[in-house]
Amino acid sequence: MRIIVDIDNTLWDFATPLWKKVERYGVPRPSEWHWDFWKDYFTIEQFLHYIDEVHEGQNASTLPYPEAADFLSALKKGGCHITIASHRNPTSRVVTEKWLKAHGLAFDDLYVGPDKTVLFDDHQVIVDDSAELLDKAAKKGLITSGLRYSWNRDSKHSLFENLSDVLVYLNRKTDNCRR
Repeated sequence: MRIIVDIDNTLWDFATPLWKKVERYGVPRPSEWHWDFWKDYFTIEQFLHYIDEVHEGQNASTLPYPEAADFLSALKKGGCHITIASHRNPTSRVVTEKWLKAHGLAFDDLYVGPDKTVLFDDHQVIVDDSAELLDKAAKKGLITSGLRYSWNRDSKHSLFENLSDVLVYLNRKTDNCRR
């Protein structure tokens, strides 16, 4: 079983440090965000710049969610091939890999780039917070899941409050990702 696992707002709280960067522009708190909230405040270039700043600042002191390591470890022990995937700027690959390793987050491959859909043909499962990406994955037949946020809560996907609950769901939906 091959599984794609997102980083931002899946393995760690990306929304809060991003909000701290942009709050001075009147951006509402993340609990009020919709998927394209930023369009009311920034150009795409400005928004991507703030995102890159947050990614570049991610280091060993930036903690993942408490259950992230156990979640990935359980998938690995269950026989899953884990591809960590992020829509990050490819220049952040080194910082991203260091962060994953610093926190003992198990993975087999790391994809950092603009289009996660290139991974769909050889994966069966995706865990992500983007309802749009989950929609595309479901159309390709992938099992979809993720953490629930204001920007995805109205989607038709199986979304949960924490990664422990995502793991329980994946264990029910697959035979190959069991503890």
